[in-house]
Amino acid sequence: MPMRAEVTPDDDDDDADDVDDDDDSGATATGVGKAYGDSSISRTQAYEWYKSFKKGREVTEDLPRSERPSTSNTEENVAKIKKIVLEDRRMTEKEIARDLNISNGSVHHILHDILGMRRVAARLVPKHLDFL
Repeated sequence: MPMRAEVTPDDDDDDADDVDDDDDSGATATGVGKAYGDSSISRTQAYEWYKSFKKGREVTEDLPRSERPSTSNTEENVAKIKKIVLEDRRMTEKEIARDLNISNGSVHHILHDILGMRRVAARLVPKHLDFL
């Protein structure tokens, strides 16, 4: 089990510098730690959440982020990979990646997570029989 560093509002950590000395974030973090024990969040994360809610955040869900869209996991690539695998089930992920000019990780993700395939006896086979 990883050890957690003890952080107090008076420490010289960057996260602790953002917290005012007059707030109750230390007491909140201590209370969460007492209530949930080892399965609780870190004290630093409690400080961040306390600061965010004190500034007016009202939702607990993740806020939208600007992420770079995936260019490899497209319907077109999924269809191409499915066609390649159905034609030759002995193709390796590296060969498929080279043929389509996409990363090995993207091919792996499409095969295993999207198409639900796995390698059995050196052949890619669907996990479920309703694949075709």
